[in-house]
Amino acid sequence: MRKLLKEPLVQFLLIALLLLGGERLINADDYANEQYRILVDDQVLLQFMQLQAKMFKPSQAKAVLEAMSPEDRQRLVGDYSRNEVLFREAMALNLDKNDQIIRRRLIQKMDYLAQGFYDQAKPMSEDDLRGYYTEHQEDYQKAASATFTHVFISTDTRGTIEAKTIAETLLKTLMADQIPFENAPRYGERFLYNRNYVNRDDNEISSHFGNDFRDSVFALEVTGDWQGPVQSSYGWHLVLLKKNTPAYIPEFDEIRSAVFADVERYQQQQTKREAINKLMAKYKISDQGQQ
Repeated sequence: MRKLLKEPLVQFLLIALLLLGGERLINADDYANEQYRILVDDQVLLQFMQLQAKMFKPSQAKAVLEAMSPEDRQRLVGDYSRNEVLFREAMALNLDKNDQIIRRRLIQKMDYLAQGFYDQAKPMSEDDLRGYYTEHQEDYQKAASATFTHVFISTDTRGTIEAKTIAETLLKTLMADQIPFENAPRYGERFLYNRNYVNRDDNEISSHFGNDFRDSVFALEVTGDWQGPVQSSYGWHLVLLKKNTPAYIPEFDEIRSAVFADVERYQQQQTKREAINKLMAKYKISDQGQQ
């Protein structure tokens, strides 16, 4: 033992331990309060700003921080410190343990942080846009639409055949008098929905009249005359059709801006998915329930 104590290296280590222990003893209060010390610098504030204001471009956050007045910076330091104090106290109380709400919030934050990789997406070329449009043409289909007015004869208080006979007789009057679009409300009975339909799509027409009526109306030609009777879920209708536009897919140049927005959104989703997949690749997943 004495021989070991004579070794210079051992003596050096003992002296270092004595000095370190003495320093710790002298500054015991400082070390005890270390957990209550919050150090704030520009880097900390930049990270805080990016998370709070959702600014993922460091240069943008840095410019905002440098332009801050002393008062604004002090408020920012206060906001960060308040959050840090609450976080430390919560961790000290183990409030993060087995808390599904905190777990969900952390997952949401990581999911949102993954969006920071959006800037890595390559710029879109004209070929990218046209290729996406060609592959997803059906998504841009415009619904069929029609403009018409109608005169309604209900089957609520009469039989279907009787109601149709009344409608056929009324059709002769409308045709003979050449009743215009705007005067249609003067004839027939009150309808549950609208009397005039201007540029209404096939889904709305179907929801108001039923599928059979919709199909019949879109099968009509625009003649300028009253037509019918056309049966719906509620009775019979005499129809004055002004416009009948079938479903169609617009040309690329008509909807270029919409395609651009869709491609950009698609690229962002792909970039985010790849970022999360890289994180998942670091982990080994074992399904303990699988035999």
